[in-house]
Amino acid sequence: MAVHIQTTSLDGALAAFREGEVKLLTEIATALAEFKEADEDRRRLLDIAQDLREMFFLVVVIGEFNAGKSSFINALLGDELLAMGITPTTDAIHVIRYNENSPRKANIREDGIYEWTHPNTIATGVALVDTPGTGSVFQKHEKIAKQFLHRSDLVIFVISAKRAFAETERLYLELAKNYGKKIILVVNQTDLLNPNELREVRTFVERQAKELLDFEPLIFLVSAKDALQARRNGQPDAGGIDAVKAHLRGVLSEAPPAKQKLLAQLDTAERTVKHYYDAAKSKYDLIGADTTKVRDIQRELETQSGGLNAQLTRARADIDAVFEGMRMRGLEFINKNLSLRSIGRGLNRETLQAQFTETVVGQATRDIETATGDYINVLIDNSRQYWRGVINRLNQLRDLMEQEVGGLDAGMYAEQREALEDAIRIAESELKSYSTGRVIGEMQEVFATNTNGFLLGFSAAVIGTLVTILAIAAPGPVVGLAAAATIVAAPAAALGGYVAYRYYRRVARDTKDDMNKRIDAIEKAYHDALDNLTRKERSRLNEYGKQVLTPIFSRLQVLSERYEAQAEGFRKYLDQSTTLRRGIEELK
Repeated sequence: MAVHIQTTSLDGALAAFREGEVKLLTEIATALAEFKEADEDRRRLLDIAQDLREMFFLVVVIGEFNAGKSSFINALLGDELLAMGITPTTDAIHVIRYNENSPRKANIREDGIYEWTHPNTIATGVALVDTPGTGSVFQKHEKIAKQFLHRSDLVIFVISAKRAFAETERLYLELAKNYGKKIILVVNQTDLLNPNELREVRTFVERQAKELLDFEPLIFLVSAKDALQARRNGQPDAGGIDAVKAHLRGVLSEAPPAKQKLLAQLDTAERTVKHYYDAAKSKYDLIGADTTKVRDIQRELETQSGGLNAQLTRARADIDAVFEGMRMRGLEFINKNLSLRSIGRGLNRETLQAQFTETVVGQATRDIETATGDYINVLIDNSRQYWRGVINRLNQLRDLMEQEVGGLDAGMYAEQREALEDAIRIAESELKSYSTGRVIGEMQEVFATNTNGFLLGFSAAVIGTLVTILAIAAPGPVVGLAAAATIVAAPAAALGGYVAYRYYRRVARDTKDDMNKRIDAIEKAYHDALDNLTRKERSRLNEYGKQVLTPIFSRLQVLSERYEAQAEGFRKYLDQSTTLRRGIEELK
């Protein structure tokens, strides 16, 4: 609602500062255009920019309906200019600006503003503003009064002595205080109370202002009715109005009204900018916290991925120990059974197989299953615990987003929230894959296949070699006896016992080498299986980080940069305001 009244003239530096302030207010209002919630603040800034062009110091009178605001303004003017009555008589804004001439008729503008002129507005360049009563049954009245409050340079809050501090009065006083306005309280209609009641009312108003609003405004007890009656009768001032006038003149004598207006409205601008600066800074800090959370999760993914190496080393050591034990027992078995003393014992394959299984293989199968099973369980437990942790942290991040969404860009954060929901769903799917046993089954199947195949092949190969050699060397009804006799007899006859001894040593060595090669091969197969399993698990973690968390981080970065730029823009406006304030205050 624009109020266009005659502009007061300014010269020199003050005029330059006014133009600078108008320009700053307009730029801030333009910057707020991108904030949907800033419409009222934009309007307020544009309103006070317009008021600065007109440059009247606005003393705005506000209060409950029937508190006697119009009567109070008439008493200040010393003239019954405005309509008065027991019903709400003011339903629009009335602006009484200073002028030597008073046509006693308002100029009603298209926007409904009533413009008056009068020579008794306290000082040149001062305009008194009468507003519709707060707490009125007419919501339009309430809205008009509230919308004009921010444009005031000084607020006179008129309270009825018969009903001091109604709820709407408290709310409007708090609003004026938050706007940073100079405020004085006027308790009107004191003619309705006796002296003791007046003291009680004053004490009550002081206490309420202190307890509810935490400030101690000046309080004047007046009777506008008595003041107007005294004037009609040509009597000296009555009703305490002169004390209010004296105070207003004192306020206006502290500095030219134009200078005070520039500073007062700069206060409003600074409070508005500070609000949006704090909001942008808060969003930037919150997004920074979100970004840190995502980075932490990424780092933990990398740590978890790297931590698998330690688990892998322990698992390999356990499996190596199992195979090393089998290797030692196998060597001992070969030494015992593939010797000159063993020739002729007549052992058959079944007996030798049973001995090998019992003494060499023994608990190896169970030990291998235990070692691999332990690794799988540790891997699964850690991964399950880890994914639960990821889900927990992502849920916390989602909760934080829900808290922030009211103050953040809805479109951009909706996209961010959707990406986060996807991240949680994927993490829950990963966790479920462990809980269902599918991953465990896949891992155990790999090791079970390796174990069974190895033991079958290893046992068959070693026992087959031993049985063949022993069968060749032993007398009796064994396949290949004649050939064996020829083979054994020839070196024995030619070189004697030494050659036979070397022969058996070579056969034993070859058998042991074959066994070692087989164990090395299966050991390597297990290492490869463990490596592949670990690599697969590491890949799950790394891919989650790249494909899921990195996009979230990227979007957070965009938001972070946006809010950082907003905060920086508002900080610059605060710096410009500080410079303007310093210049205005230094003017004499």
